[in-house]
Amino acid sequence: MLPQDIHIEGQNLEILPEWREKIEAELARLQQHYHNPILHARVEIIGTAHHRLGAFEVHLVVNIPGDTITLIRQGEMVVPLLVEAFDALDRRLRQHSEEVQQKVKTHVEVAQHGKVARLFPADDYGFIETEDGLEVYFHAHAVKGGKFGHLTSGAAVTFAQEPGDKGPQAIWVQPQ
Repeated sequence: MLPQDIHIEGQNLEILPEWREKIEAELARLQQHYHNPILHARVEIIGTAHHRLGAFEVHLVVNIPGDTITLIRQGEMVVPLLVEAFDALDRRLRQHSEEVQQKVKTHVEVAQHGKVARLFPADDYGFIETEDGLEVYFHAHAVKGGKFGHLTSGAAVTFAQEPGDKGPQAIWVQPQ
């Protein structure tokens, strides 16, 4: 699937059909590999007379949600420049994807020690008392190894917590 909006233009030259096909194939390939869609792509191929870095320039501008990526490549032949530009775009998209995934996973788990204060086995939850006297809710699914049924009041546990709707809650509980 191609991006929603593609502009392929030539400056001082005519865009050849094989160049257009290569650009569209590369954009379709990248569109399949990344979660964020390419919203807009602009590819400009410029014929530069007597440029010291080559006779052609490829300008590539891509918009994805939350970012714009711009690349410029210069050289003697168009197809190798397109390959180089799209390989660089692939690396930039991968980097952007990794950054976005890191932003999603920002909670920091800090292991704490406590003891089971109260259990409600019929309802699959309980409360842990922290070393400083705070009560932390936990659900049976948060207990590692499915050992909720083996817990007793006063049992020592290690856990990590996060803010919940009604107060702190354990995101995992490990019986000692």
